[in-house]
Amino acid sequence: MKANQLKPASGEVRISKRWFGVIQIVVSMFLLGVLLISYIALTISPVKVNGMNTTIATATQIVNEQIEVARAVRSPASTEPSCQDITTFLQVTPAPMKDPRGVTLVPQWDPASCPSTYPGVMRVRASVTRIGYSTPVASAVTLIFVRSAA
Repeated sequence: MKANQLKPASGEVRISKRWFGVIQIVVSMFLLGVLLISYIALTISPVKVNGMNTTIATATQIVNEQIEVARAVRSPASTEPSCQDITTFLQVTPAPMKDPRGVTLVPQWDPASCPSTYPGVMRVRASVTRIGYSTPVASAVTLIFVRSAA
């Protein structure tokens, strides 16, 4: 009889060298799998954050552009903005836009009220939301100087 074919004594377990190598391979593959799963989880998280940052940056840029357009509003007959000019402009709904990832962003204006005395300032708030969400992705408030009511 060969040495590895000997029957073990009662209660004694013998594993041949061949099976010991297979068990080592299985255990090392299991540990490698656990490490890969951890690595994948670490790489997916920054990709999601980067995508959200892209959406926020685009929304912020849209808000800034909308505010600059509102500040530049003038009637054809005047060089100074009037409360009526700004109010009329704010009633127009801006078109939805898409960010580089394809997320649709909707710019919107909050209602603004005219000042009680002239010259004065109007407080105007622009915000951008994602379609299907009520919380703004980006928003900003600005004060626009108005010379008169009309």
